[in-house]
Amino acid sequence: MSDINAVAQEIRNLTSNLIGVGLCVDQNFPKISKRPSKEGQITEISISGLSEISAALRHRPYLETYNELGSERSFNMKLIDGALIQMRYLFSRKKLKKHVLSFLPSPDLLEYQNEPEIYENDILYSEIILKDIVTSPIRFDYDADASVDYIHPTSHCTFGQYKNCRIPVLGALTPFRFVNLILRSFYNTAFNERCSGWSATTKDFPYTLTSREQADMHWSFGRADM
Repeated sequence: MSDINAVAQEIRNLTSNLIGVGLCVDQNFPKISKRPSKEGQITEISISGLSEISAALRHRPYLETYNELGSERSFNMKLIDGALIQMRYLFSRKKLKKHVLSFLPSPDLLEYQNEPEIYENDILYSEIILKDIVTSPIRFDYDADASVDYIHPTSHCTFGQYKNCRIPVLGALTPFRFVNLILRSFYNTAFNERCSGWSATTKDFPYTLTSREQADMHWSFGRADM
């Protein structure tokens, strides 16, 4: 299983790599912080203020949420098209307790409108300016304390801001699993040209999918034991 320092370092490495290939234009590197709790010490990998502002923006229109997150710099990475990536991991007694991994695409491609020549002259970014694209946030949640078999899977994916959209996921995602999915799915040309050779530096977390969840539609992936 991935340890705390390895997860934090993988986020830093991915951020640096995305800067290096020109996909990340702004960033906040994560820090490791500790605080006491009833269950013992909680160790968090995050950026300053991420949990507070995210909670405050629940049940608000997406455009408003996106703009507030951007103005407060509440993101790990801001990609070249304005999309925001957030990653937050909480550990208790060195075991993963919770994670929130979010991909928040720009609702209006403001970056493209400001500097269209960056995109129009580079085939790598042709996918992100297609006029028929509908932006929708994606979030992967893991919560060891809030799971209810089939109803609220321990690890699940949510599309958009639908309250009850919880697609079961095989287990918690490492930073590499999450970022690799985002790049392959939404920046495929750039991924194939510049990022496909990247590899994980952390081990996968234990599987948490129940037999009932496995019998229905779910997200799965092969274990990358190291």
